[in-house]
Amino acid sequence: MARRDNVTRQARSVVAPTDQHARRFAAAIAKGRMPVLSADLQVYFEDSPNEIVAALEGVVRHLPPAGDDEALAVGYLFVLQGLLEHLRYRIDRGYADAAALIADFQAAVAAQAQAGRIDRHVLPLVAGALQQARIPASPELVAVSEKLATDQARETAPAEADIDAAIAGMVAAAGGDPFLLVEELAELGHAMSGQVRGELAASLACAGPPEGRSAAVLFLLDPDATVRHAAAQALEQVAATLSPSDVRRLIAMRNWRPEKERAEIDSVIRVARAAGVECAQWPAGGTEAILASTIDGAASQGFLLLSPTGRKKRLSSILTKGGIADAWSGKPETRRQIESKLAVGMDAPMLAVSRQYLDRWAAHHLWLGLERGQTPPAGLLQVAETIGGADWQPAATIFDDALAALIAGIPGTMRGSGTVATILRRSGELADLAHIEEAWFEDDPEIARIVADAGGASRRRLATYLLQTVIARRRDKWADLFCRTASWLREASAERDLCWPDLAIVAKAVAEGAELTDIGLMRNIASRTIEVLRDTSSTR
Repeated sequence: MARRDNVTRQARSVVAPTDQHARRFAAAIAKGRMPVLSADLQVYFEDSPNEIVAALEGVVRHLPPAGDDEALAVGYLFVLQGLLEHLRYRIDRGYADAAALIADFQAAVAAQAQAGRIDRHVLPLVAGALQQARIPASPELVAVSEKLATDQARETAPAEADIDAAIAGMVAAAGGDPFLLVEELAELGHAMSGQVRGELAASLACAGPPEGRSAAVLFLLDPDATVRHAAAQALEQVAATLSPSDVRRLIAMRNWRPEKERAEIDSVIRVARAAGVECAQWPAGGTEAILASTIDGAASQGFLLLSPTGRKKRLSSILTKGGIADAWSGKPETRRQIESKLAVGMDAPMLAVSRQYLDRWAAHHLWLGLERGQTPPAGLLQVAETIGGADWQPAATIFDDALAALIAGIPGTMRGSGTVATILRRSGELADLAHIEEAWFEDDPEIARIVADAGGASRRRLATYLLQTVIARRRDKWADLFCRTASWLREASAERDLCWPDLAIVAKAVAEGAELTDIGLMRNIASRTIEVLRDTSSTR
């Protein structure tokens, strides 16, 4: 009997990884700290996609009023968001199983909400987690969210004055900060249709305090064209009451929107200026440091900017990935607080870069985003204001021009055919790339299928096959990545003598059709691809 009780106690002491990570998050939050994204947590996120159900159940179980532990509920919400984000990474790479899992999850959430098995307080949190993971809400989730919101509105039946009071309350809760208000509304409205969110933007423009109109201006950068159009129409009606800062933001963002939508901005600006509203100067600001991460295999790059604010500092961030994927500025903090955040968050190699480098790539990614019909996040305006103004206009950086500028700076002794052949062969041994190229590999359904079908074939033989087939068809991608990385390495001081000339020579050879199997760096990428995909398949 005693033995059976001991076994029972041991079984009860075993805590599932999802519960463990949620408790760690909750403990950090309770102490006012940012949760640490440890290596084991990253592995969990990558290897446990089906745990989104368990994470949601944790939120539902512990969130008041149904539950009694709000901190733990938030811990599970952090876990859910991390799992969703990693699933979105797989969706971006074309994996149908990840897209199917997300679709099934949203359908299940919508069904449970419709049946009343999910508390109405939970649904906005799930929508916020989807928004943070940059996953669109499904039609089913949008429909049930709007139905529940309509039902609640019918119960309260607010008067017109109450709507003004509600907007004033939202503005006050955001401390009068239009950027924070828009960020919060983006999470709350993620599971609402573009029409409903457009109506919200119009209400902000036409009712409530001036900060509401400032928030409506930021809605002109909403990802949904329906919302942008509704905001523009409403703002034209109240343009005479806009602030000088609003006009400056309108002018700054004009060319960040699709060309066919710029006339709407012009109309709002014209009415405001006719009413005597001046354009404010950019606020005083600047940067003490600009750090840029390396470019990973998904072509993403992050920037961290440190700006002085009295005795404190302000940390800003820009994430680029085929456009401006994210941008924000934090509140003023002490140097110790900033350093603590940097120590936790900088898991990729970073270099101090020039303002010219930042401006060049911000402009390039604005252009890339517009080519795909995307607007940058409103936080990009906030970053521009924090650093004292930035005339970022969409402008492509042409690969041939960028590479030619790099090659022109390489000593002639490195350009001879014999020397080039040696550089290409030994490029897999470049010490400066030891940590950088860990994120350089292929990962998508096509190449995963080839690796899986190869079974136990030797890695060297399979790597050769990949380099001569599927990776050869993607040489432009790798040439661009090498060129961008060489430009990044060149930002370091000359005393550091980093290997940007070698990498520029590799970029040129790859772009011009050189045999990839003769390039050590490309062989590394093929071998790492095989290793990653075989490890991934063994854990799923």
